[in-house]
Amino acid sequence: MRKWAAVLAMTLATTYVASAQDDDVDSYVQAFCGLREADGGAARIYLLSPGLTEVVTAALEKNAAIQAETPDEKPPLGDGVPYQGFQDYAPVCEPGESVVEGDKIIAEVNYAFPDEEGAKATDRLVLVKGEGGVYVIDDIRYGAEGDENTLRTALAGAFSD
Repeated sequence: MRKWAAVLAMTLATTYVASAQDDDVDSYVQAFCGLREADGGAARIYLLSPGLTEVVTAALEKNAAIQAETPDEKPPLGDGVPYQGFQDYAPVCEPGESVVEGDKIIAEVNYAFPDEEGAKATDRLVLVKGEGGVYVIDDIRYGAEGDENTLRTALAGAFSD
């Protein structure tokens, strides 16, 4: 836990996310990208809204219970929380366009695989203002379009069987 807190503090300090304003969404996306390597992306939980944190925490608890019951089988979240719409690690993770959607900001996260020509992907962070006006992630929309394929729906679907 201390390791996560230290990594988060360092990342936030170096990207100035703690003072994020409407014109500083790129820094927030950069922090999201930077935290993907901390404990396999688990440190991203510190960037989530309280509601999404509850969903992720509940999913991780269900996953742990399943793992305890069937230790020889891979649990639904055996590869971790799906904070992106694909499993592979993309060497490039950077901010894209941002648009205002009501009281939310939809911020693109662009992924690229430089060794594979044309291989790229885009997800979208649904950002809302949290305490103190700092952005928090309330969901992640997978892909460049559409609203149905999201982190929330993926976590619910992981345990629907």
